[in-house]
This record gives sequence, C-alpha cells and structure tokens, in this order.
Amino acid sequence: MASMITITGNLGADAERRKAGEHDLAELRVAVTTGWGDRKVTTWWHVEQWGKPAEWIGELRKGAAVTVIGEAYMREWTSKDGKAGTTPTIKAVEVVAHERAPAASGGKPQQQQRKPQGNAGGGWGGDDGY
Repeated sequence: MASMITITGNLGADAERRKAGEHDLAELRVAVTTGWGDRKVTTWWHVEQWGKPAEWIGELRKGAAVTVIGEAYMREWTSKDGKAGTTPTIKAVEVVAHERAPAASGGKPQQQQRKPQGNAGGGWGGDDGY
C-alpha cells in the first residue's frame, strides 16, 4: 500500500506535458520549504498527473503555488555516469492551483481546484489511464 500525502509548494520550473502511449502525462517539480532561518529546508518533489487533468496542469508555469494530494513513493534512477539516486515522487490524485486575484478585488488569494476524471479515489489501476 502506498502512502497518501498532501504537499503545498511552488513550481521550480514550467510544468511539462507529453503523451505516454495513448495517455497524457503532466510532470511537475514542486519545492516545499519547511522551517525558518538557519533551519529552513527545501525538499524537491517530482509530481506525475495522468489522464485528462494533465491538459490543464501542463499549462502551469514556474513559481505557481500548488497543493498536491497523491500516493508518495521513492523513484529510483541511474545517471549516465552510473550513479544511483532516488527522488521523492507523488502520483497525483488531485492538484489544486492557487492563483492571485486581480488587484481590483483586493488581491485576496483565490483557489482553482480541478480533480482527475475516472478513478478519483486513487490507486494504480482504473479507467483513467494508469
């Protein structure tokens, strides 16, 4: 069983969207900073969103604030020079993009929430392209 996690952070780069087989895949790099002063720590998360939600998520730009809910795991990789490493990764079941309102409305934050279609309960299988 995978661990469900919720993170809130900012994109470190523009979202990337591509086709993986017949399905859309959006990938995000999200920086989550905790602590303050000399105890401040930033953790970088790789986020994957499959299916229809990848279309709008793929339009997010560097600096955008997002909240991600999904299944967390460590992705293992090997670099070209043979070094092994791991990256904390989330297979998203929900992504919320936080946007600032125009100055005319007082500049209060507004939230835009979009949920994946199909297997909204999460999991690795289902009818949403996993």
